[in-house]
Amino acid sequence: MSAAGVALAAAVPPALAWLWCGLAAGAVFAAAALAGWRWGARRASRARLAARADRNGRELLRLADEIEAYLAQRQCEGAPVLAQRHWPRLCRRLALEHLDCINRLMLEGLMLDSAAPD
Repeated sequence: MSAAGVALAAAVPPALAWLWCGLAAGAVFAAAALAGWRWGARRASRARLAARADRNGRELLRLADEIEAYLAQRQCEGAPVLAQRHWPRLCRRLALEHLDCINRLMLEGLMLDSAAPD
């Protein structure tokens, strides 16, 4: 083997080392980008869930008010409404469960934000 061949063989490993370091840095960057994207998607999903639960809760409260108004009207007409009085209470209870769901989602988001390193 000539001196040029030995020099060429000695020069190849550092080039491969740089290539492997570049590939490793690219993999770390890709993993960090993927983790950031997943965190953002999960956060957006949590916000969508909270917004949907809020809408559902508000609709249940509106429905409870509507049922109570209907029952009051029926009672004024002389119809027995005692058996139907549980429906507005049920709607309000479900609305409170939705509010509790929103609170848990928002608190979970705050806990995740405070646990994440800056």
